[in-house]
Amino acid sequence: MNRHLYGCLFLVIVWLICGCEDTPLPAQKQPVTQPAAKKPATSPTAQDYNNSGTAYLREKKLDEAAAAYQRAIAMKPTLVAAHHNLATVYVMQGKLGEAIEAYQRVIALWPDMAAAYADLGRAYGLAGRLDEAIAEFEKALTRDGTLVHGYYGIGVAYRHKRMFPEAIAALEKAISLQPELPEALMQLGTIYRETDRLAEAIAAFTAMNQLRPNNAQAHHELGVCYTQQGAYRKAVAAFERALQLKPEDADTQNLLRVAQARLAQQK
Repeated sequence: MNRHLYGCLFLVIVWLICGCEDTPLPAQKQPVTQPAAKKPATSPTAQDYNNSGTAYLREKKLDEAAAAYQRAIAMKPTLVAAHHNLATVYVMQGKLGEAIEAYQRVIALWPDMAAAYADLGRAYGLAGRLDEAIAEFEKALTRDGTLVHGYYGIGVAYRHKRMFPEAIAALEKAISLQPELPEALMQLGTIYRETDRLAEAIAAFTAMNQLRPNNAQAHHELGVCYTQQGAYRKAVAAFERALQLKPEDADTQNLLRVAQARLAQQK
């Protein structure tokens, strides 16, 4: 996927020499040189177009990337990487229907590719088709029980269905496989806060802040948890840090004022 496009051009020079040893050459006649004959440049292959699409994708040129991947697929319909990459572009473009179809083609070509089921599940989730998302994540985990983003994805889907025990179990499994997974910590902390497990929520958001200290949302969430606990001094500190990172956040500004007022009442 990281290869560069290349082409080859060969030049052939043919020398025509008149005469032989037994027959004298015409006086001072020079050898005749035929103009160099060029072979046509090697035509780009399907893999070349796939590589070109990846280069465009890195530059965030999504339309050009999609066109290159489509050329690759037209030349070689069984090129799994091009289908998968095209699906990724469709997700980035918000074309979720096209992305779902592309991931389905990947699976048709490579039925044992666990990551493809997880990617299809994510596309379904983004489209709000949660039951279908969960089904695809389950297929992914059946094929690879160590697929971190399979557990993360199904955990998020369960959370949106408000199936909190299932969501917590899946997210905790993802974190057990990859402890430094900030996305899972944020999701888990949010579920704990929503279910009034504040001590566990604070632990999750604190761990998130250790991994990503400049994440304003994690500091905001900590402030919310501390406010619910009545720990207003800590809440004020958390909201102030969130506003240092994201000064324009009106919700955080309002919650900071509430925490400050309640802290003043305690004095």
